Amino acid sequence: MKYIMIVSAVLFINTPVLAHSGGLNAEGCHVNRKTGDYHCHSRPRAFALSEAPVKLSQNGICHAPETTYYSRTLHFTRFTSIGQCLAAGGRLPWR
Repeated sequence: MKYIMIVSAVLFINTPVLAHSGGLNAEGCHVNRKTGDYHCHSRPRAFALSEAPVKLSQNGICHAPETTYYSRTLHFTRFTSIGQCLAAGGRLPWR
């Protein structure tokens, strides 16, 4: 009986979930220090298209703000222009 009480006590103890401290930029993104990957945790804030970065996705596609999957691209390298993204080895999206 003592064993059952110990096991049930352990199962019902609330343990806190620890998240990273933040350090997110205005778009909700940051660089993972372990992998060097730039990724986002939330949807980008609304901003003028001229301020929006060009996103080079992990599969090598350059997403400008007006492209179809721009808002869905969460793991990316940021560029200030489509030309810089293409020069870094990216390609334009088909859609």
